[in-house]
Amino acid sequence: MKKTLLIVFAVLFVWIFVFFLKEGSPDFVGEAIPEKELPLDKKIGQMFMIGIEGKTMTEETERIIKELHPGSVLLLSKNIGTEDELKKLAEDLQKIAIEDTGLPLFIAVDQEGGEVSRIKWVESTSQQEIETGEDAYKIGKKRSEELKSLGINLNLAPLLDILSPGDFIYQRGFSKDHALLGNNILKGQGEGGTLSCIKHFPGYGGIPFHPEDNLASVENLPEYSHFSEIENFDMVMISNVIYRELGEMPFSFSKEGIGILKNTIKGEYIIMTDDLSQYSLLNNYSLDEIIKKPIEAGSDILIFSGWRISVGKGVKKALELLESGEIKEERIEESFLKIKKLKENYF
Repeated sequence: MKKTLLIVFAVLFVWIFVFFLKEGSPDFVGEAIPEKELPLDKKIGQMFMIGIEGKTMTEETERIIKELHPGSVLLLSKNIGTEDELKKLAEDLQKIAIEDTGLPLFIAVDQEGGEVSRIKWVESTSQQEIETGEDAYKIGKKRSEELKSLGINLNLAPLLDILSPGDFIYQRGFSKDHALLGNNILKGQGEGGTLSCIKHFPGYGGIPFHPEDNLASVENLPEYSHFSEIENFDMVMISNVIYRELGEMPFSFSKEGIGILKNTIKGEYIIMTDDLSQYSLLNNYSLDEIIKKPIEAGSDILIFSGWRISVGKGVKKALELLESGEIKEERIEESFLKIKKLKENYF
């Protein structure tokens, strides 16, 4: 009798342990991240954050995921339907990606608060309105918990640019205490369960127009020293601005620029470009340059939202450049391992 009871209690204990383990993990992660070597096309795919069409999974989106093997998906306003639709979309994306590569996706949104809040029913207090570290922490935690409940695991926020009233993104930034408020939002977002990408190093300060259609060029780097005080983040998004003191190429194309980033913000993190599928770049540089330069400079994830050019062209061009030897395999491996490590630690 005692032996039977012991067996029953042992089985019950194991069941409870497995149940709570599952409850604390994302529902879509069924298998551990594989140890087997991925082919190069799938490693390159991990370096791309792509945009998709529609609010629900389509045959075209499924084909793109299986063909391009992206490591990340960026959800824009056009992808946001009802709460149930969004949850199902995130679940479907993860299922297809894991079946394809064994690696879950970073599913990202820009939920900065204020005018850039892709999901209107998720916490959306403007950064301009945040006055104290305590408020920043509460906002970050609530926002993160709500995003995670929808299957979104990466917030491209907060925005840490030092800005003036004439700057095109002035209303999106903090009005004071950038490091204090930023660190508290990040602490809250981390505790709420999402990853965070700070932006836009070194900053879009001094630019009166949105550089989506026209390339922005300013003489000097903006103030960026406060970035050295930032903690509790996972990624850094860099700008596509030309700072002429560094040369005549966009910051995201610049080895010297990324060197400044690494000297300013110590530690290990993923470096992400701002969206590369913009007319400001496409009208001034070849697709070869738009892909090759950021990778050579040290970016780990390239955003191709598909807004101005199909995402497939970007990913396929990267593979062509690798096969021709214009991009080194060692460089792809370096970024892939950083991405894989973060996924192993998070999922």
